Amino acid sequence: MEKKINIFLVGTGNVGKSLIELIAHDNLYKIAGKKFRIRIIGIANRSKMYFSRQSINANKWKSLLTKGKTANVDLFIETMKHYKLPDTILVDCMNGDEISRYYKVILKQFPIVASNKSSNSGSYKNYSAIRDTIKKYNTDFRYSANVGVGLPSTDIINSFLSGGDKVTAIEGLFSSTMNYLLDKLLTTDKPFSRLLVEAKEKGLTEPDPRNDLNGIDTARKILILARESGAKIEMNDIKIENLVPVILRNIKSLDKFYHSIKIADSKFDAMKRVAMKNKRKLVYSARFKDNKASVGIEMVDAVHPFYSVSANEKVVLFYTEFFKHHPLVIKGESGGAKETASVLISDILKTVL
Repeated sequence: MEKKINIFLVGTGNVGKSLIELIAHDNLYKIAGKKFRIRIIGIANRSKMYFSRQSINANKWKSLLTKGKTANVDLFIETMKHYKLPDTILVDCMNGDEISRYYKVILKQFPIVASNKSSNSGSYKNYSAIRDTIKKYNTDFRYSANVGVGLPSTDIINSFLSGGDKVTAIEGLFSSTMNYLLDKLLTTDKPFSRLLVEAKEKGLTEPDPRNDLNGIDTARKILILARESGAKIEMNDIKIENLVPVILRNIKSLDKFYHSIKIADSKFDAMKRVAMKNKRKLVYSARFKDNKASVGIEMVDAVHPFYSVSANEKVVLFYTEFFKHHPLVIKGESGGAKETASVLISDILKTVL
């Protein structure tokens, strides 16, 4: 007998589309002798929303969504409640807080699975309130896709804490874009500005690469891991090295930005010369220790675990009371939208198991 999992999906960007594609390809999952079928009941983006109690055809969602109602968060949530379907889950693939600011309301009745980092990287007050809501109403909130797609970072922290251990420090390489740029900077003769253009052409950057270079996304990830470890810190407690020159941060034209970023080439060339002279590797890392966190470029030698990390990998180091001198290292291939969607599927299934 199949158990139906009814999801209401918000966000139809790259991750949302990839999730729908996975469900369209195969929405039946067999786990421990049980069968689970994922059905999309509601779908929404910033402009439209569409519902079907019998499930939305995942191969026709685009045309159906265009025929839907004007997007309205309150109505979307009310429809979830009105349908009264068992095993209903909200899946948040948005960026920003359009949906996440309603999490405390939604979690009173429904579990949430999210790739969206907004709630976990917002104010600590809100972060804590969400946990209180989960405990009070016995619901579930899963966000394995928030940090190091596919790496069980938060699961490992929970395992440490439940086993009586204490996390004392965390280090990580979380930016696929920066891994690529700094690796190629050291292994080719190309200037940083040219490498940035190539990264864009390969689809490795955000639509606006300043969102990769400013360090905010990496900061969000170390913030989340620090909080999961028990730290009560805010985003403004993190020291962030913004790699975008000040005069280029507010340029509206991306073409002008790509042309102007050449002014940063000399800075990166200088870092490259120092790194190569000292046989070091440049990495854009995130660190947390003693309730303080930082994000920025550093040089590591051959004995550091970051030294052997390739351009397409992510890595997290955990130092604990049990792992004082040699960290627990988890490393894996960097993930894109499809990999993120796969992690969402995993979290959806874990929610109902």
